[in-house]
Amino acid sequence: MSDDKTSLCIRCPKGCRLTLLTGEDIKIKGHQCKIGEEYGKKEAIEPERVVPTTVKILGAKWPRLPVRTEKGVPLDKIEEVIDELRDLEINAPVKKGDIIVKNVADTSVDIISERDMEVKR
Repeated sequence: MSDDKTSLCIRCPKGCRLTLLTGEDIKIKGHQCKIGEEYGKKEAIEPERVVPTTVKILGAKWPRLPVRTEKGVPLDKIEEVIDELRDLEINAPVKKGDIIVKNVADTSVDIISERDMEVKR
């Protein structure tokens, strides 16, 4: 029995429209490269997304710091990631790429800063 799904490959600018044929074996159609095939298989088995958001930062020019997960987290963990960051407050200064939270929502994925934030003068 097959449970076909469609997905847009986001791994390169081509944006291939994939058909994910799942059942006893996983088959991917519509990819134009090996990366698209690998992406499709991952999407069929355990889809993940990078989660961008903001957190409150104290002592900086701006009140919110843009952050993101360093890599994709499982779709069923996204709400937990957001919940864990909702009331987080950090202090300036922060550099782009700094780890803000380690192992967010027990995913083995860190939250990193997306920009520098100096102390407000």
